[in-house]
Amino acid sequence: PGSLDGAGVYVNKASSVSAIKNATDNETAYANSTGRILDGSEYLTLFDGKTGKALDTIYYEPARGTVSDWGDNYGNRVDRFLAGVAYLNGSTPSAVMCRGYYTRTVIAAYDVVNKKLSQKWLFDTNDNGNSDYAGQGNHNLVAADADGDGYDEIIYGSMTVDHNGKGLYTTGLGHGDAIHVGDLMPNRSGLEVYQVHEDTYGASLRDAKTGSIIQRWSASS
Repeated sequence: PGSLDGAGVYVNKASSVSAIKNATDNETAYANSTGRILDGSEYLTLFDGKTGKALDTIYYEPARGTVSDWGDNYGNRVDRFLAGVAYLNGSTPSAVMCRGYYTRTVIAAYDVVNKKLSQKWLFDTNDNGNSDYAGQGNHNLVAADADGDGYDEIIYGSMTVDHNGKGLYTTGLGHGDAIHVGDLMPNRSGLEVYQVHEDTYGASLRDAKTGSIIQRWSASS
């Protein structure tokens, strides 16, 4: 709330807005005494790259919901965002918006269709069958064709989400900071993922397609 587009119009009031109803007051300051924003609406806006005019605005997903659902009640974990661009269909780019990596993780993919934002899929570790993926994220993500099928996957720390929004695998090695993806071992087929973990997990090198651990280093080694 309070953001203006290139035409000087509040993004949640722009004439092209397709999904905003009862838009939040643009005059209210939503940051609390610690600087965290735990209330008020959140938006995702598509802008004209030449003029900055808002073309489409929707409510942001992954949505904040209840702050404590993300692992604490003061707003540290709910305000962990990542984003990227991935060729999920192998030919055109999709925007990938993410929230959470310490506990709950939600990843949403969007396409631009006729100058409108269209959600392609949403992956939530709270959904049935996804609980093993919780708490596996990093402070960064990588979009890469992990399984060699011609479509990008989202490599999100110790887990990888397939191009169709379904979980591909999780190593279960938990949260970490640095992650690098590429043909790190040219003498073997496919891509590899090198990840630095926190706590006692150290670092790991894995097969990008299957998650199989090639080598692992403990934090004390």
